[in-house]
Amino acid sequence: MKNKPIKDTLKEVKMFSRLNEDELKALAKISHISNYKEGNILFLKGDISTSLMLLIDGIVSIFKHDNKGNEITIGYFTKYTFLAEAPTLRKSILPSSAMFKSDGAILKIDLKKFEALFISHSDISYAIIQSLLEKIDLLQQNIHFNIASTSSEKILFFYQQNPNLSLDLKQYEIATILGIAPETFSRNIKKLIKEEKLEKVNSGYRVVKDN
Repeated sequence: MKNKPIKDTLKEVKMFSRLNEDELKALAKISHISNYKEGNILFLKGDISTSLMLLIDGIVSIFKHDNKGNEITIGYFTKYTFLAEAPTLRKSILPSSAMFKSDGAILKIDLKKFEALFISHSDISYAIIQSLLEKIDLLQQNIHFNIASTSSEKILFFYQQNPNLSLDLKQYEIATILGIAPETFSRNIKKLIKEEKLEKVNSGYRVVKDN
């Protein structure tokens, strides 16, 4: 990620867009940017974070392991997404792990200082609530994936709900999210294209609007 003043980065984040210059400067003073390479671990299940983590560049996978040691992908996240904000704000252990799927960067905001200076700011409080609601939506998506009767339904639902994210992920990564074997995923993609429910675009697939 190209180096630029933290204050300028904060201005690009919707949550902070209504802060005045003095507030932005104050927030910048309690923040720092950490850069990561593809494959770097951001945090592990059981860690406790003392900083709010805002993804400002790259793609991050959130995952955990089942009792047999199999990796279960919870979701992939892209630019300007808060990660693990609920356990961070509760000061509890992180329930999952996170890894960078590409080079990227995290804006880390000192939690104690943030709470003292900004937690009562109405716009920021509202934005945090919205971020938490988005995580609930993600959980509902995962439930839908698990109860959908066919692999085709899972794939179509994913592309309907994640038109932008789907362009950033490889097919095997989407298959992992859906709990589908890569071969099954590829076979059903061909089926959906033949049925004119999906169409090929430059960097992936998208749902045909009539569906």
